[in-house]
Amino acid sequence: MSPRNFIRLYTIASPAQSAFLLNAGRVYFFVSNTDKYALKGNNLIIGASELILNNLLDMKLGRLETALCDPDSRVKKIPGETFLSSLDTHSVALNVSMVIAQQVVLTNQIINTNIECVQGDEKRIKETSIEYYRIVARLREEYDKRRLPWLKALTEKFETTLICKRGEALGRTAAPTKITTPLADTETTLELPKDAIICEEGSIGDEMYILQAGTVDVLINDTRVTSISDRGYVFGEIALLLGEKRSATLKAKSDVLLTRLRKSDLKNMAESRNSVLRALLTSLAQKHYHNIEKIKAIGAMLIEKDLSAGPGEKSRQAQEVQRAQNDLLSLKKEVSQVYTAGKAEFLAELVDGF
Repeated sequence: MSPRNFIRLYTIASPAQSAFLLNAGRVYFFVSNTDKYALKGNNLIIGASELILNNLLDMKLGRLETALCDPDSRVKKIPGETFLSSLDTHSVALNVSMVIAQQVVLTNQIINTNIECVQGDEKRIKETSIEYYRIVARLREEYDKRRLPWLKALTEKFETTLICKRGEALGRTAAPTKITTPLADTETTLELPKDAIICEEGSIGDEMYILQAGTVDVLINDTRVTSISDRGYVFGEIALLLGEKRSATLKAKSDVLLTRLRKSDLKNMAESRNSVLRALLTSLAQKHYHNIEKIKAIGAMLIEKDLSAGPGEKSRQAQEVQRAQNDLLSLKKEVSQVYTAGKAEFLAELVDGF
């Protein structure tokens, strides 16, 4: 099959003005010439992420990917305004949520595959950049809460650096899904005692959970990776939408109160509380966007490695590693100094981790 026989739905970076209904067939998405994936099915709504991000979150993005259809696919354009107004319909919102959830899963697979190709010095540069970014992100978070002028100056000094920008592209994750709309339906309420297992890693998921009170531990391979106590935090939305295996075990760290939802519950709630599906849609679209940005950042590292391969390359990469590590040490030193001076007790946990 010649590439020119494919039906082009849209091109990367072009304006996002419509969605598409794939009545039947297959769509191929290209982040780059080598980073691609495909979706196959009937009555799938394609090209929704950018419309959601631009119109519901005011992000002003072009197309994240290039999308091509098989020549025998049956596809119909949906004008942007028509698509957006249809999101109030449960069946449309659920369709779009499931398609974007699948895109998140498939782009995660690309990320995991590409990260395996980042080895040696490139891997050390990646890890150092991510650590640098996460420290700066914590400084920004503290400034947003406290509005201290000296903290603003410190944050701005470091967040404009190249290593921070690279670390952000590689390490930033989309904000977690949160649903703060009151959900008082007792049929979906789940009360669990401390140490109760909510769901297990590797099990097939057909439910999602919204934390209403208490703290939940997230464990991967029996190791706690984080604890979450934010009211409205959503766990397991992709497992619910796609029937995927759970990526982590959830365990009650304290007595917890959860809302447990199945697909049928989403439909029942849609008439009075479409904010639940809206929150899922915007969160999934953000995850799709952040995955694309991460694929591009990893791809840039791999391309740079290939282009610069040759005599003296190991020496140049070693210098890059040293430069990144020196930048990280300078950041840690300055943060430690303001903490030691007694200006920032709230940074104790951060500094202890250095």
